[in-house]
Amino acid sequence: MRTAICHRHPLVLLGLKHLLTTHTSCDVVHVSDHELPGNLENIDILVVEEEFLERGPARAVRTAGRHRPEIVPLSADAQPEEVLRRVSGRRTAPAPHAPAAGHDWVAPLSPREQEVLQFIASGMTHDQVARRVGISRHTVDTYVKRVRTKFGVGNKAELTRVALGLKLV
Repeated sequence: MRTAICHRHPLVLLGLKHLLTTHTSCDVVHVSDHELPGNLENIDILVVEEEFLERGPARAVRTAGRHRPEIVPLSADAQPEEVLRRVSGRRTAPAPHAPAAGHDWVAPLSPREQEVLQFIASGMTHDQVARRVGISRHTVDTYVKRVRTKFGVGNKAELTRVALGLKLV
């Protein structure tokens, strides 16, 4: 999902960009502390500080033409988990445990995430996957956490169900 982030605090911008790129399938294409993206046609999700939305030019987002991005307004006390939940809730892809018939949708996963998920779903431990792929166990843990976050699953059985639904095993 092509995502824009607008917030008046540069450190918050960096944190949001990191959060969304590491824990979701968002492709952050615009980050600004003072302006909206020039072309809203290229944006699927707009993560924006509530106060930013009250500015004159930002109000235009609410009345944009045919393609209007999904707006995720952020309050001053928004927590990372809430942001992830709200952004992930806007994903338009089929549910991983019940994909559309004949659909091989795997877009939100990087090739390495797909590979790690495939090995985990086939019964390998994190250490075995690390040796097989040639990465550290810590990196395998990171990939598994990303996949869990992207699909909202909490255990290996659910991960396996996701892998089956995506036809990775």
